[in-house]
Amino acid sequence: MSSTVSHYQLSHKFNPLLTIVFTIIGIFVAIALGIIYSIISYYSPFVIIDIGLVVVMGLTLAYLASFLAKAAKVRNTMVNFFMAFFICLFAYYSSVCGFEVGLFSGDFTDYIKLFFSPFTVVDIMFDEILPYREISITRKSNTSHISGLMLGVVYLIELLVFFYPLIVSFHIDDYYCEDCQAWYKKYQFFSSSNESLETKLSANLTGSYADVLSQTTFYTDTKGIVNQVDQSAGNIDVLEYQYCQCPKCRQKSILTIEKKLLKKDKKEYELKGVSDGFIVQDAYIDNKTDALFEKEI
Repeated sequence: MSSTVSHYQLSHKFNPLLTIVFTIIGIFVAIALGIIYSIISYYSPFVIIDIGLVVVMGLTLAYLASFLAKAAKVRNTMVNFFMAFFICLFAYYSSVCGFEVGLFSGDFTDYIKLFFSPFTVVDIMFDEILPYREISITRKSNTSHISGLMLGVVYLIELLVFFYPLIVSFHIDDYYCEDCQAWYKKYQFFSSSNESLETKLSANLTGSYADVLSQTTFYTDTKGIVNQVDQSAGNIDVLEYQYCQCPKCRQKSILTIEKKLLKKDKKEYELKGVSDGFIVQDAYIDNKTDALFEKEI
């Protein structure tokens, strides 16, 4: 280990074959999700269900894209982005096809034909749905209608939510061991904090934190800290540790330490972030510090 701390950086590498295979898998799953979404949306009697459904869809696609990118061992944000783009595109296109088939009382054969006729899909949307479709929203005894430009805005918002995973794709927060071709495992710990401890950690430039943390008690969740303090206490300063280790070689472990705040809300404490909270970020640690955290696993 060098005399100054070194930090993990993405290699920006990826496996072309794995990327293609898992992208294709993602496209087929996305098409199926789009069909399911269109069926539920078409028959949904309440707008609140539609709103919840599109949010769930956006989150599901984000998870799917992230899971498949990790399975494909992608460490390149642009490749990650394009994987997510194609998954989102086919999910949205599939849902539009399903919705249009439902409007015109078609069957699965009609869906297949329409799916492979993208120009027809666009024509139906702009020539028959946007100009003439109307959504009715009933509140108690009052009924309002959405059509025309406002309907277009509603569909645009739906489109943006479908493509929400693209934002997530630009951030890869997992670590990869290039020697072992494996993703690191993550472990999370908490401890009480004070100004002296934070100062000593911040001043350390060698990646050796074992001596500073030797007397620190670690907890796997914040409940352990709360149980050790006076329940009438207000806010509690804590440190959150993210310890990452390669499951194969168990070398070059990585540590991130972030300041957090346990804020009392009525009877419960809630973990909150603070501005400029990172004390140590993505730092490779020495063997002594590694052993300190490894024994906590």
